Amino acid sequence: MRNIFISILFLFSYNLFSQDFGVQIGLTTSTPTGNLDSYDFDFLESFSPGYEAGFFGRFRLSDVIVIKPELSYREYSTAQKINLSFDSYYLKQTHRGLSIDVNCDVELNNYMSFVFGLGADYILHIHTVKKNDDIEELNNLDLSGLNNNERITPFNNVGLSLKIGRRLIIDLEYRHLLENLSLGDLVNGELISLERGGVKLHMINFCVGIIL
Repeated sequence: MRNIFISILFLFSYNLFSQDFGVQIGLTTSTPTGNLDSYDFDFLESFSPGYEAGFFGRFRLSDVIVIKPELSYREYSTAQKINLSFDSYYLKQTHRGLSIDVNCDVELNNYMSFVFGLGADYILHIHTVKKNDDIEELNNLDLSGLNNNERITPFNNVGLSLKIGRRLIIDLEYRHLLENLSLGDLVNGELISLERGGVKLHMINFCVGIIL
């Protein structure tokens, strides 16, 4: 997985000299779903908006195909009301990291494109909040024991892109986690662990970009 992340970074660096280069900012959401014996997550409760900001390039391969590498700083959160047999409380977990995506834009007309591609997040920081009645516990998870491969979460991407005029681009994108994470230590305030398991993440990104 580390080799994939490095390869994507190389492609982004190569395309810094592409036909177009720009900046973008947007909103992102993350919702978990569990399978196997994982916790039964509530989709609506987990909805918690975050943000992303970064750079993108555009490299035209043909009349209708554009390669679009992106480098972003992203913060997203998941939240749940936990109901255990002996206790109930609210958990919110926030991930901050660097994201690299390489998407292929297939132009449907002069304005609209269908988007698909791959990406990876490198997790820099995880913050948790546990609320029980009037008590709030804040915690920064220790990631020092994780190697680089364990901090990388790969995604595939699909969406639509709208180009307005010569400089404005609006993207709506769905990102789906390729390697499942695991359920965290709910009692101690950890909702999701970076270890591999039975928890999927589903992200929706809405970004506005400006070609410089």
